Amino acid sequence: MIPNPKIKNSLVALALIILPAIFVITGLNFHRACYSGDPEYAYLLNGINIANLKPVGHTDNPGTTVQMYSALALRVSHFLDFSKKTDLQTDVLSDPDRFVEMERRVSVIFNGLMLLVVGLASLFFLKNCWFSLLLQVTPFLSSNLLEHAWTKVSPEPVLIFTAGIFSIALIAYYLSKNRQNRWYPWIFALISGFGLATKATFLPLAIIPFIMIDGWKRRWIYAAAIIPAFILFTIPAIPQYPHMAKWFLGLSTHTGTYGQGSVGIINPVKYVLDFIAILSNNKALSVALFIGLAFLFAIFLQGDLRGAIRKNIELKFVVAILSAQVLGILMVAKHYHADHYLIPEVSLIGTAFVFILLYVKKNFSAEKFRILPNIPVVLFALLLGGSLLHVPYLRAANQGYVSANEEYRNVMQQIDKAYPGYVKAYYYPVSINPYSALRWGSVYSRQYNLPVLRTLYPGAVFYDARTHVFQLWETEIPVEDLVSEFGGNILLIGGPMTPEEKQNVMAGGLALKTIYSGRTQVFYEIDTANSAMFKGLTVAAPLWTVRCNADTLSADKQFFVENGKQWSSADIRSGEITRSGSGSVKLTKDNIYAMEYLIDSVRPGQRYKFSAWRKGTHDQTFLVATSPEKGGFYKQSDNYFHVDDKGWEQVILNITIPDDFKGTVLKLYIWNNSGKTVYLDDFAITRKN
Repeated sequence: MIPNPKIKNSLVALALIILPAIFVITGLNFHRACYSGDPEYAYLLNGINIANLKPVGHTDNPGTTVQMYSALALRVSHFLDFSKKTDLQTDVLSDPDRFVEMERRVSVIFNGLMLLVVGLASLFFLKNCWFSLLLQVTPFLSSNLLEHAWTKVSPEPVLIFTAGIFSIALIAYYLSKNRQNRWYPWIFALISGFGLATKATFLPLAIIPFIMIDGWKRRWIYAAAIIPAFILFTIPAIPQYPHMAKWFLGLSTHTGTYGQGSVGIINPVKYVLDFIAILSNNKALSVALFIGLAFLFAIFLQGDLRGAIRKNIELKFVVAILSAQVLGILMVAKHYHADHYLIPEVSLIGTAFVFILLYVKKNFSAEKFRILPNIPVVLFALLLGGSLLHVPYLRAANQGYVSANEEYRNVMQQIDKAYPGYVKAYYYPVSINPYSALRWGSVYSRQYNLPVLRTLYPGAVFYDARTHVFQLWETEIPVEDLVSEFGGNILLIGGPMTPEEKQNVMAGGLALKTIYSGRTQVFYEIDTANSAMFKGLTVAAPLWTVRCNADTLSADKQFFVENGKQWSSADIRSGEITRSGSGSVKLTKDNIYAMEYLIDSVRPGQRYKFSAWRKGTHDQTFLVATSPEKGGFYKQSDNYFHVDDKGWEQVILNITIPDDFKGTVLKLYIWNNSGKTVYLDDFAITRKN
């Protein structure tokens, strides 16, 4: 009986839907850690930047394509929300994790669709269902790949998508009747530029077209075309190119992770150990590499390997893919500390197997070797069986995310119920909560979203363990101000600390009493009575205070005068908008400095507080303290501390004269770096000790 072609085609199509459907359904039902700032919130807030036509602030990956995806997803989501009552920025920042989850789900669906497209495109080109299934089963060979694809808004899911496009392009090029077509170098350059704009770990894959493309002229066209392609996909990051270059230079010239460690290319001992660890921790990639290299070695033993490659383009593809995978391992071994850096190489395992099988099919007769038609079937069955080994880990990981989210909710409920009136200080940067996540994203998006964050979350207090200071968003709060403004009962909330991290906090002057310690959440009560940072603290009257409300001028009208003290810039006095009295200081794009005041005879250890009230449309107006001596001290304010009922923002700069302060004069002044008009009033300088 001759099988019905329509039924056969339907069964093939059904077979190619199964794995993508499993990928999507499982991915959509997989959980993620809510409020995980790194890296999700950096991409979320940079997505807001791009959606509002602002430059990005995070280019370390570079990750620009992820930020562009985020911007598009946010714009579409906001457009389709017909119940919206606020602008996009306020809408997203009011409920940020909802939008992170939306972006995660869309990413899962897109990668599932790409998996289906890869299968169908392979079937169209190669006319072999088993080859398509080999390509589709590849993502399931790595639990690390699946976990990132299902739980992260990061470069890795985009790289999986890019690897799918890359595989289709390679197969299309393989079957092309005109590989000399001038468009191929540009097509591969666009894919490589997109991949490199997503993450530098795509770099090893960029070598594949360089090996595959015929003719040195076309190869160099491809290599050169990557540059404009990269620029195209990193347009929002162009202002950050100098930082990006510095970052990658540091990575390449230091032996440690993230450009740390000693100067050098590699640490030989650590490099060898990391290389071995990579092979041990990435078994699917290691086994695939071993099979591929053994296959090439077997051909080498038969005679002229170069001649075989010239006669069989399939071997050229195998050599190119294996070269990229080996290069990827060698590159990651330099700074190895996580397996997701190898996701691009893992994503090409199935592609390498397909070209090996194409060579076997071309050079060996099925009539002579009856087992040949069954090799793809057996190989697929083995890979599918191997992928099932990851099920226990993925179940445990999913349950871990569920438990982490439940723990966060329970801890917050416990704090709200048992500790009303306490100041909640969030341990930064290692914490899983919305405040720390939003601050992480704000820091890595050039603070463009900070004014809205301050409005939505005015009481977000942080303890930065790196600098041992309390902050209201980016504004430092001396402990005496913290106590006077918020009270002396303080909780420190965050993730579990290592013994070294906890020791660092204690060395910074805090004594901690553990109230709760769980798997992902910990909170302490700060024992202020026994904390060196708070010891001897009294909210006492300052030694002296100098004020100016910009009302009274000197006889020559060159200075503001109050209680016999002179402040500069009386010529830019304005009566248009005032907070008190009849005058204020008006700074514009043409007049950017004002209110210079000099303090003589300063000494190390002295503490001063410089404050002013600001009103304008931009937060880039700073209070500055500096030493007039060349190469001396410099410090500027971070942002405002209070907002009054008229919309004036109080900007505060706390200054401690350091031991290496040059000279004996402290110069204070205002700097308007916004390019816009800003008004300032009610200035005050206080000496605290």
